[in-house]
Amino acid sequence: MNDYFFISSPLHFLIAANVAIQHPQHHEVAVLISKDRTAAARYRAAAEKHPEIFSRVLDLSPAAARGRRGRAAAFRDLRAEFARPMTARLFTGNDRRLEFQYAMHTASRANPQVTGIYLDEGMVTYAGHKSMHRLAHRWLDPLCKKLYYGRWYRPAVTTGASAWIDTVHAAFPAAVHPLLKTKPVQAIDVAPFKSPALRSLASALLEGHPDYPELLGGIKVVYTLPHEGAYRKSPEAYAAIGRRLGQYVRPAAIAIKPHPRMTRPDLPARMFPGSILLDHRLGLEAMLPLLGDDCIVVGDISSTLLTTRWLRPDLTVWALVPEEGTVGGMAALYRRLGIPLVHSGRLGECLAGECPPARPGEWTTEGM
Repeated sequence: MNDYFFISSPLHFLIAANVAIQHPQHHEVAVLISKDRTAAARYRAAAEKHPEIFSRVLDLSPAAARGRRGRAAAFRDLRAEFARPMTARLFTGNDRRLEFQYAMHTASRANPQVTGIYLDEGMVTYAGHKSMHRLAHRWLDPLCKKLYYGRWYRPAVTTGASAWIDTVHAAFPAAVHPLLKTKPVQAIDVAPFKSPALRSLASALLEGHPDYPELLGGIKVVYTLPHEGAYRKSPEAYAAIGRRLGQYVRPAAIAIKPHPRMTRPDLPARMFPGSILLDHRLGLEAMLPLLGDDCIVVGDISSTLLTTRWLRPDLTVWALVPEEGTVGGMAALYRRLGIPLVHSGRLGECLAGECPPARPGEWTTEGM
């Protein structure tokens, strides 16, 4: 069996590795389609250091980074790879990507038994695509792509719902979006995520930070920041969170994970003095296997916390919500998945052990 994993993010990379580890008898290929060539180089280097996980790397990122101009080159490479008889499964975290769709089209013509599998992409798997109810997303964009690329293009109203997907692999099968429930849904086994092989692979992704594996093992709290626009508007509110954290945990044991698009590192440095400011360019997903079992991950309601709950169900995860106002539609999903919502003013009580949140690894299933 040939397994191809289309990878464009740290989450895709690690989930692909998690699946590959469970099938050592298969020929596992990492297909890199990231538009960020620096990130792609990091994925490639990590994969090539671990041939026991990925047998081979097919790097289409240089073409992907060129956009439409590079697509012809990517399609040529995909034809060379898939236009031959084989037994294959193609995994993706984004079935809207043209590289995946063209690969499925080419492979299915050579072998009708090829299978397309959607791997959980995080929040969109459960909430649906943010634009799925807009006219342009639902009708105009698919029509234009169909006319331009031909009949092989299959629209996806939400990620994972295109006709190229046969099976959905999700962290929480009962909670996936209704459109995904029209396909067979299987639970992803995340047990290998704490294996030595995957810990080694995650360490390889942290290139440039050889101290991180040891450093992360001693962290007691990771606070994940939203986009800096939020704390530029309310710096005092976030500074207050920093003070509450510092009352119960020494600052050197607190790690601050900024948003990937952070441009002002001086702001979190001022709001959380003495704490460790992690590299914003690195995904938290790559750090999760290296965190100690007693670490607490805290942050605003976001896909990051959902991913943490999924990949490290043994960790305590809290979603901070404002003292006043609404917390958004994701609150219900968080409650169903056992991620406690904690008012920021009560953070100190929770750190002191006075909160009654769901125990780590215990899902609340009411309403599922």
